[in-house]
Amino acid sequence: MEGHNIPAQVKNTISGLPRTVHLYYDSCYIREFDSNVLKIISCEDKFYVVLEKTCFFPEGGGQPGDVGLLYFPNGQLKVVDTQAVGDVILHIAIPVSGHAREGELVHGIINWNLRYNMMKHHTCSHLLFSSIKRVIGLEELVYKGVQIGDKKARIDVSYGKSISSSQLMEIETLSNKVCFENRKVKSWLVAREEAEHIYGKELGVTEVTPSGVVHVVEIEGWDVSLCCGTHVSSTAEIGLIKVLDRFRLQKGVERIEFSAGEYAYKHYEKAMQTLNELTQTLKTPTENVVNYVSLLLKERKLLKEKIEKIRNQVVDFQATELLGQAKVFGELRFLSKVIKDADAQSLKRVTTTLANKNPWLIIILGSKTKDKAFIVGAAGQKAVEKGINMFDIVKMAAKMVGGGGGTVKIAQAGGKNPDLLEQALRQCSEAVLSKLRNF
Repeated sequence: MEGHNIPAQVKNTISGLPRTVHLYYDSCYIREFDSNVLKIISCEDKFYVVLEKTCFFPEGGGQPGDVGLLYFPNGQLKVVDTQAVGDVILHIAIPVSGHAREGELVHGIINWNLRYNMMKHHTCSHLLFSSIKRVIGLEELVYKGVQIGDKKARIDVSYGKSISSSQLMEIETLSNKVCFENRKVKSWLVAREEAEHIYGKELGVTEVTPSGVVHVVEIEGWDVSLCCGTHVSSTAEIGLIKVLDRFRLQKGVERIEFSAGEYAYKHYEKAMQTLNELTQTLKTPTENVVNYVSLLLKERKLLKEKIEKIRNQVVDFQATELLGQAKVFGELRFLSKVIKDADAQSLKRVTTTLANKNPWLIIILGSKTKDKAFIVGAAGQKAVEKGINMFDIVKMAAKMVGGGGGTVKIAQAGGKNPDLLEQALRQCSEAVLSKLRNF
């Protein structure tokens, strides 16, 4: 969910309003509340509503702002985002019905399912961060960014190496162990100086850490940090953690994507469904799948090697047969032909083989599939010395069928214009014959 930019007009209008009371810091589990409406600003197609107090969390700490509904005595607004401007919280809303007025008593209800999933993912990000520190053995690991979602989240960490697949698995296992241990999660407001006195380096305080009152979040015996977000009260509420992927953003920064709760379970469920389908297809028990697939891959490799060997033998035979079809021009020979059901690699092998066998040969072969065309041309060493340049000859065809390149001895073209193959080959042949007539 992307936060909204607050128009200057709105910022100017709310200047001087009292600090909004943050009910979500009294308890992250407050889902609805009543409050007086201090200000409603209409700007463009939205309403910017300021309340005396709110449990709507404003975007911050990588966590998107809450959404939900505001019920007025004679109207209803849908909150599509929540943002903070200084100490004032803005409920960015669109009209649903009736009308909304300043000074009225409003009843607010947050989208609890969305918020609760955010809480799980946010607490999970802290838990996972400390698991990463323990697995890679780097106590001084630093957050480089965090983004919380309701279905998945990510954290970026400063680490000079790539976190391996086996390390990711260990991080996931360790994190789930902490979840199942049902450790308490506490959060409270305290003066920064006091928090530093209690926790010291564990807080990860930097030069950008705000002074004054800060929000401390502690996972019992596992992690402590300064964070303005909302969190669950126990690691057991997270339910389950699934590490989804790892990315190297830039040198020294690793990004870890993960899911928590029901969305983590859905990933496991999908993986188990795939595994069950695989065991049924292979007709082998789950515990034998890895060994069975390894065996199939080895057999596949051997078959590919045998097929390649047979294909090369067929190509050599075709090459010898084609050589007898070449037209003679003094010492030089020229052959242009369409080969059915051949790919670019096969054409390249035939032309190269023939040009190497007969240094006086010029050969251009083409083939096409339903949606692609291939052309490969090659010239023997003596033909090249006579002035034949395959790159110049084939580049004419390349313009017609889609593209290509090469050298004076061998060049190829290919593209998504198979209907122009024969025309492109004729153009190449005319270019070669024009050269040969001048010899």
